[in-house]
Amino acid sequence: MKPAQVFISYAGHDSFEASLLQFSIETLLAPQRVTAWTYQRDQSRSEKEVAKALKKSVQDSMATVFIVSPSTIEAGAAQWMELAYSDAFEVETFVLLHHLDYNDLKSKDRGVPPLLLASQCNSAMEWRKVVEDIRNLVKGDQS
Repeated sequence: MKPAQVFISYAGHDSFEASLLQFSIETLLAPQRVTAWTYQRDQSRSEKEVAKALKKSVQDSMATVFIVSPSTIEAGAAQWMELAYSDAFEVETFVLLHHLDYNDLKSKDRGVPPLLLASQCNSAMEWRKVVEDIRNLVKGDQS
């Protein structure tokens, strides 16, 4: 059984939250051999083509989890590109809204792509539900 990879996308300001989520996913889904990829831990600092490496990491993932916060809105472009890769490669997408809700997100005048659907969005407080959804996704792929 090949390990399943989950790509975690986040703004740099949210790296602590991303590392907690990474640890939780890998711990709770250890029986399913799931690894969680994050830029800070897994991106080689010597790579010349970071965008290409991120695109490949999304493509190799069975799911992506986007931590979307006010920092995402401020920094935006790179993280939204990862969302576009996920959509293009038809990778299952989960969104955790951190310090904002869907209405706050969609009320922004610019910068939020139309790819972000309400059905994908969960409050960051519901992270365990997302982990359980990923577990079910992995189990479906393994059967």
